[in-house]
Amino acid sequence: MSQPRWFGAALLAALVAVVSFAAVTASGAAGPPLPKASNGNPVEVVGTGVPTPTAFAFTGSTVFAGSGPNEQSGGPGGLFTVADGKATKVPKTPPIVFGLAWKSNKLYVSTGPSIVALSGWNGTTFASEKTVYASKKKGFPGFNGLAFGPDGRLYAGLALNPKYDHSADPFKPSQAVVSMTAAGKGFKVVAEGLRQPFQLAFPKGSKYPYVTVLGQDKGTAPNDEIVVAKPGQNYGFPTCTWILPKQKKQCEGFDEPAIYLPPHSSPMGIGAIGNTLYVSLFGGTGKGPEVVEMSTKGQPQPLLTGFAAPVIALGVNNGSIYVGDLTGSIYKVAAK
Repeated sequence: MSQPRWFGAALLAALVAVVSFAAVTASGAAGPPLPKASNGNPVEVVGTGVPTPTAFAFTGSTVFAGSGPNEQSGGPGGLFTVADGKATKVPKTPPIVFGLAWKSNKLYVSTGPSIVALSGWNGTTFASEKTVYASKKKGFPGFNGLAFGPDGRLYAGLALNPKYDHSADPFKPSQAVVSMTAAGKGFKVVAEGLRQPFQLAFPKGSKYPYVTVLGQDKGTAPNDEIVVAKPGQNYGFPTCTWILPKQKKQCEGFDEPAIYLPPHSSPMGIGAIGNTLYVSLFGGTGKGPEVVEMSTKGQPQPLLTGFAAPVIALGVNNGSIYVGDLTGSIYKVAAK
């Protein structure tokens, strides 16, 4: 299974089929079958109608869901709240969302080119929007996922410029994880040599983010990865893509990923409860799109399978896993 089209890779015919199916379900036909949880807990639909769900954030009883470019039409997605089986667009918010993070009564939103902070949430709308960071330099690749670390800094993955799908992006910084203060100051490169760092999470006790990283689709596909992004690291892309032992020499001197996942599994969303990681796999490990759980040392085990379409967004809140797939549906299941 390939990655979403806005990752620069062509979609497979199977993906076209499931997106068409999503359009049918959104038009009012019976919804897709529910995925099944390996722990036996019931799976519920929190909402429907979120095109290309990318990220979640939570405050009180409110569940925010971000939506990237619509996989079917190419049109905008945006910011939604989901409850009672439906999604409600939040007015006057960014039309494209790649990452979300809630802190100090503000919702931080990655729009791609910029990060903005929305404040004054009254349960329906935000009172104001302020730009936290926006590069004025031509060639800046933009931002993917967001997460606040225990140091109070905001961490983000930098998006892939599809022109450099298999090569080094000459713009600096690029192909990296970065951090900044909540006010957008003190911008720093944390770790580089990462083709497409997408979403981030901080397991209990970790000073550093665990980051999902997607390898290229074309040619000899490498394993996808989860890295623990520490200051000063370089993971080698594009010189080294960790196809071992073939690339043993090219990979000497570079930092090795913490967890390997199968080629084309395409890890997207990531969350943590204690020291357990939960990861949404757009392609899966051979059973179709799925959500897996694993320790911080790896060894993924299926948690949710049987999705009608590829999964992207994943978040955790109050012991439950939230996940969104390309039918536009948002699901919830208790982790234990």
